[in-house]
Amino acid sequence: MSPHREGHPPRHKGADHDERRAVPAPPAIAEAPRPAPGEGQGVPTPAEDLLAPGEKERLELVDRLQRLAAEFSNYQKRTDRRIEEERREAVRRVVLDLLPAIDNFDRAMAAAEATRDFQALFEGIRLVHGQLLAGLAAHGITPIETGRRAFDPQHHEAVAHLPSHEHPAGQVIEETQRGYRFGDQVLRASRVAVSSGKPGEGGDAPEPNGGTEGEAPAEGA
Repeated sequence: MSPHREGHPPRHKGADHDERRAVPAPPAIAEAPRPAPGEGQGVPTPAEDLLAPGEKERLELVDRLQRLAAEFSNYQKRTDRRIEEERREAVRRVVLDLLPAIDNFDRAMAAAEATRDFQALFEGIRLVHGQLLAGLAAHGITPIETGRRAFDPQHHEAVAHLPSHEHPAGQVIEETQRGYRFGDQVLRASRVAVSSGKPGEGGDAPEPNGGTEGEAPAEGA
């Protein structure tokens, strides 16, 4: 008996093979390429795009503040350097103006030592003194005048008060240390002795350091 069922024509092997080849294969699913390590840095990712607008503004503000802080720090350093340079330059100019007076001082002392002429030494010292005052005046530093002037606590410092027949109470009698001003500012007050008036007269007289006391001292001039 034939192995093939009745009513079904026999199949050839080649036909079965052609029929299997004709069936299309399912499409392959392409795998997304994985980024290499370090690739894509600095490029906004979808997660960053989804950040809330407020978070983005906060990050931008932090970045701006950090930049401003760095700029301000650099500005402070430049300012400190400029102030230091200006200070050194001011000192340099003053010293250069005073050095000629010191040179003349050296010459006067050398000449006096060689000749034993003390009159010449005195004249040399007086010349140097004038040069020093001129050098200070070139930078706005001038002496405070005290001779026969009323005591002024803004410019004078009273170190003593004495009765006097020649000077009225409150007038400067003697200057013990010269004061100087720098422009309109007192650089150092003059130390002076102040008259308390005629002996036996009452009245107010400046105390040492610019104060006042109610009674004149008993000691005489």
